[in-house]
Amino acid sequence: MSNPVEECKDEDLPANTLEHFTELQQVLEMIENIKSIAARTFEREFEQYAQVLSRYQEQPHLLDPHLEELLGKLLQKIRRPDLDEGERHGAFKYLYIISKVRTYKVLVKFMPHELSDLEFVLDLLSQQDPKEFEQWETRYILLLWMSILVLNPFHMSRLDAYETAPNDTTNCSRINHVQSKNTKMERIYELIQLYVSCNDTCSSMAAYLAAKYFIRSDIKDLYLARFLDWIMEQHQADTVNVKFGQLAAVAAILKHGKREDLQHYADKLLQWITSCQYKEGNDFLKYKYYVKIVQRIGLVHLKPRIASWRYKRGTRSLATNLSQAVGAGGESVALEVSPEEGEEIIVPDAIEEVIEELLQALRSGGNDIRWSAAKGLGRVTNRLPKELADEVIGSVIDILSPLEPHEAWHGACLALAELAKRGLLLPHRLEELVPLLMQALFYDEMKGYMSVGQHIRDSACYMCWAFARAYNPDDVKPFVQKISSGLLTVAVFDREVNCRRAASAAFQESVGRLGNFPFGIEISTTTDFYSVGIRQNSYLNISDYIAQFEVYREPLISHLVQHKVNHWDSPIRELTAKALHKLSLKEPEYMAAVVLPQLLAKTDTIDINCRHGCVLAMGEITLALRNLGKKSDPPVTYLSNQRIVELNELIKTFLDKNCYRGMSGELMKSCTTNFIKNCSLAKLEATTECLASWQKVIDSCLITKSTSIRDSAVEAFGELCTTYYCLDTRHEENEAIIKAYLLGADNDLEEHIRMGYIAALGVLPSFMIRPHLPAIMDSLVKHSLTPLQAVMVGEMGDRENIQTYRWSEARTESVRALTKVVKTVGYGGGSYSFAEPTNFIKVFKCLLKALDEYTLDNRGDIGAWVREAAMLSLYEIVTQCPPDLLTSGLVQQVVVGFMQQAVEKIDRTRGLGGRLCCQLIHHQPRIPHIREHSKLLEIFPADADSVLWLFADHTFPLFCQLLALPDYSKRVLLGLSASIGQLTESLIKYASNALFQFLRSNPETVPRLCAEMVQLFEEHLWNERVTYPMLSFLDILIGSGTVELVLHDEANPFAEDIYKLLNLEVKGYKKLYKTASSIGAFCQLLQVPRLSRRILSKLSVFLGLQHVHVRKTAATKLYEALALHGDVTEVPEENMDEILTLLSETDWTMPLVEVRPLRNQLCQLLDIKAPVSGAAAAAALQQANADK
Repeated sequence: MSNPVEECKDEDLPANTLEHFTELQQVLEMIENIKSIAARTFEREFEQYAQVLSRYQEQPHLLDPHLEELLGKLLQKIRRPDLDEGERHGAFKYLYIISKVRTYKVLVKFMPHELSDLEFVLDLLSQQDPKEFEQWETRYILLLWMSILVLNPFHMSRLDAYETAPNDTTNCSRINHVQSKNTKMERIYELIQLYVSCNDTCSSMAAYLAAKYFIRSDIKDLYLARFLDWIMEQHQADTVNVKFGQLAAVAAILKHGKREDLQHYADKLLQWITSCQYKEGNDFLKYKYYVKIVQRIGLVHLKPRIASWRYKRGTRSLATNLSQAVGAGGESVALEVSPEEGEEIIVPDAIEEVIEELLQALRSGGNDIRWSAAKGLGRVTNRLPKELADEVIGSVIDILSPLEPHEAWHGACLALAELAKRGLLLPHRLEELVPLLMQALFYDEMKGYMSVGQHIRDSACYMCWAFARAYNPDDVKPFVQKISSGLLTVAVFDREVNCRRAASAAFQESVGRLGNFPFGIEISTTTDFYSVGIRQNSYLNISDYIAQFEVYREPLISHLVQHKVNHWDSPIRELTAKALHKLSLKEPEYMAAVVLPQLLAKTDTIDINCRHGCVLAMGEITLALRNLGKKSDPPVTYLSNQRIVELNELIKTFLDKNCYRGMSGELMKSCTTNFIKNCSLAKLEATTECLASWQKVIDSCLITKSTSIRDSAVEAFGELCTTYYCLDTRHEENEAIIKAYLLGADNDLEEHIRMGYIAALGVLPSFMIRPHLPAIMDSLVKHSLTPLQAVMVGEMGDRENIQTYRWSEARTESVRALTKVVKTVGYGGGSYSFAEPTNFIKVFKCLLKALDEYTLDNRGDIGAWVREAAMLSLYEIVTQCPPDLLTSGLVQQVVVGFMQQAVEKIDRTRGLGGRLCCQLIHHQPRIPHIREHSKLLEIFPADADSVLWLFADHTFPLFCQLLALPDYSKRVLLGLSASIGQLTESLIKYASNALFQFLRSNPETVPRLCAEMVQLFEEHLWNERVTYPMLSFLDILIGSGTVELVLHDEANPFAEDIYKLLNLEVKGYKKLYKTASSIGAFCQLLQVPRLSRRILSKLSVFLGLQHVHVRKTAATKLYEALALHGDVTEVPEENMDEILTLLSETDWTMPLVEVRPLRNQLCQLLDIKAPVSGAAAAAALQQANADK
């Protein structure tokens, strides 16, 4: 039975769903077949091995049952005396990957520690060169192995008494200058000295080895002082080029060594490390080791103890907490034990300096430094008496000051969390801390173009998590409301996903540990890790769910109003407005009475972000309150008359203050259009002056370059017209607006101006369009077509700026607007609707004409935007209009248009065309007049989603089947020629394979398709958009062998017609690319015996042309053609070898004077007449006439 985990790809499952080490045998086989690092296959095999083991990085414990076997295999190979040096290095690389996945601390426990291995590892380590960077894994693992070997229980000096015979692996010269004449103790000491001085990965492992070696009872007296003195001397001599391994070694010795052994060196080390001034400058790695050494010196000074005065929480059971009532925590009241009555704690003077250094480190710019200092403060404070510890805690709390930088806030939050975890933060401090905690939870300050505070909010959540684990429910009870509201606010409204998740985790921990958070269980199941991961979901859905609990409603609203409407990030302000819309439905009175006045007051600020957010929020709140009031039974009015007057005057005030000018004006335009839309939807009472100010803003937004502002203005304009412009008294104003917009649509100076006015015409309501339908329709039809197309259909009036032919975006907008007008006006209402055939046909033909737009500029085929919009419009009209308006010709043009687009070269356009074609064929009710409908239903699947329309290998086999249907084959062939004849290799491959497969399977269709190919070539002669790819397509098609029967059929004119059309297309040879592309098609026709002499004559002309590229291409292609088809031509067989030699060995890039004699020589060998120039021919004819 197969394992389902093996059948799934890694990306289909979360990283922590593996159940056991399934690739054991595969890994063992890889280990068995390790190659030398010099082998060519080593890198590929090693990468495969590393990839397999890396899958277990999230669940490394799954390797534990097999570590002994894996290490045994690798070490057995390493110990072999006859093993090649390269293979040994390879084995160490494999071993390092296991160390990386499972961590060295676990791996070292599985390493063998027999005495016999000590000599082997020592000798092998002595051979290594620290400067060979490619073999660093070997040194790393050897140092790790040595760290377990030096823990043997025997005195190290005894190992030298029984010197073993030199191992075969030690026959190399010693590279790293560790002399073999020294004792093993001395050799290990020198190796540690060597490797802690290397600034590479091995230095950290050498530091770990030093910690294990120098704490031995037989070593510490001999070498520890010497080693520490050596390091201090090194760092005093050179404070610039610091060896980090040496600092790491000191920190590791202070961590692993016994306090009694290290006390003698503590003062000396503290004096040394503080004199080095490593905390100054920007080298955070030096400062990090500095902090580690300082805190561990402090721990050496103080006796290990757990403070008896610390806070002791009673029950730690989650089940007990959850089962208790909110106020029933009396039995587990925390006890504060009085200070020590017995032994007096002696605090050395050095501790004050240590604590001062750690407090300073909390302000460091490095995240790791602050984290290390916070943990160090927690450890040191745990050993201090209560009075001194209280001073330390007070100093940390003092850091949470507005005058301190953001780094200090982060460090202080981490330190307080560490102190709380250890029970050192007594409950009486909570009253002072909780207000500061609230500030940290919402810390967000601008710094230039960025904001700082993310790390502080994250660490504040960590503080809350630590409080939940540290305190008793009764102690936290007075602050539950503040903490729970703060955490939920961050969990749903924070900008950063890690902060939302941290707050969610802290809230869940508090619910479980404390059990007194209101509605904790219900909310914690909703605000889980995954649901808060999506910002929009948090703002709009989770916040709405939490707001159903009244205790959290007001804090959520207040936070949005105070902190988020003026947020620096525009998407956050937009989400805030939408969130306030939803929250307004829960607390309408509060919103109307408190929030709206606050927002209105904030609009006077000079802060553009605040103004933008407030306007957005007011629009959303107004809409929500009006909708809620209408739904109530009886209807309720939440907005007072005064508030309505203030909302009416808002935009006019902005206009008077010129708020819509400059860069900030763009932001104000976007929020104002949103405000107008929401007020229109809310049907807010508006005065004439208010409507005039709204219209003025919309007019200015329609001509802006920003697409988003234009779209928002168009949307607002549509709602404004529908709600307010339907009154009879506004007839003249409406007339003026439509005339101005029609005039603006004719603007030929800027594309975005035309786009704005056209889009606005498209959203007009029916009552405004119908009186002006002919004018609006004519304008949109004219602007949906290129200037040339418009002239051809008679829609172009005055001469337009020639540059408008590049305005494909404006034409796309016009096509969409035209479709909206059709939908708005509908098909009822006589001549002022689209039930009138004249109007319907005009629009329909315009859209069909738009399917033929192939405008190109430096952005590529920008006409594709128009074609895609036209396809969507045609599909919408065909599927929604009355069937009697559709004629057979119109439906046929739509279907073949979709089919052609479905086989052309742009993936996006092809995918849309294919999908719409399939949906049109299977549409219910059935579309009338579709030819061969039953066969089309067989070809295309009923479920359009079952085909991957963007992938050529899925779509081309479907559409090539249409070549069997004469009604559709010609347009499909036109699209195929564009796809196969272009430059994208993958598209050529799939399209040509599908076509040739069809032609081989249906040989009876080949003559008809060839005739259609000739017709297409003739219809589009000199249309370079079609003929350029057509030339390459003909080369590929004729060369495929699928049309051989037609080529060799003398009764079929296909070959002659193609030859004539090729001649006409390249006539004059002015277009270099076209001429060069045609050579391939000419050479393919060489296989037709009756054309061979004419084609050879043509190619001889190409060989003498001025363009070097054409000559080279002609020579190469002619060589290939003669090599393949020379036997069917009329070329003398005895000359063939000489012809091919001349073609291949001649340098056709030489000057034309030297090339043409060689060309003429080639013509003699080909037995054809050498071409002459037009002038020479005319002179010869004149001479002949004179001779007569």
